[in-house]
Amino acid sequence: MSLVDAHRPTNRRERYRLMADAASRPFAVGAVAVPLLLPLLGYLSGDIRVMFTVHLFLGAFWFGTAVLGAVVLGPVMGSLSEEANVEFASGFVPKMNILMEPVSVGVVGSGLGLAAMMGLLASPTPSLWAALVLAVALLVLGFGPLHAFTSGMFDEIAAEETDHERLAELNKKYGMLSMVELVLMIAIVATMSGIRWGF
Repeated sequence: MSLVDAHRPTNRRERYRLMADAASRPFAVGAVAVPLLLPLLGYLSGDIRVMFTVHLFLGAFWFGTAVLGAVVLGPVMGSLSEEANVEFASGFVPKMNILMEPVSVGVVGSGLGLAAMMGLLASPTPSLWAALVLAVALLVLGFGPLHAFTSGMFDEIAAEETDHERLAELNKKYGMLSMVELVLMIAIVATMSGIRWGF
């Protein structure tokens, strides 16, 4: 389904239905299922190497997407004309909305699973506590204001008459918070080094 056929959602359920249609149903199913099933399968395998690989894969994807959003996509969207911005966002926003929250849950879940499998939760180090605090902060940021901004952007690009000023303002706020998210991710990577060396 194209967003040309959409309309401004009137509630959350309709928003997610329109997003799934705009992103394509197969993509939506895979975007939710894969990041949530991989940590579960990794944990059930009982193999630390498998769980480590799952955590590394999902974490690298999350980090890479955060860098892309903060450093590339936000500025690009801000420099486009109103029509080009809507056209670009109509392909990007629905997919990002559906994909990134399951990925973030998958990263945190696989990290907790890995820590449990390695026996780190029995006697957590300061680095592990710091990683847990940062993980919670990232989830709050992602499910809170970042979600609100991207949902608002979707509502505008799906509307019959897009409010371009509101879309630009939401994109600006999304870009600024993406930088905060990126800083938190760099910090959590630093805690991973601390955990590795027993700090």
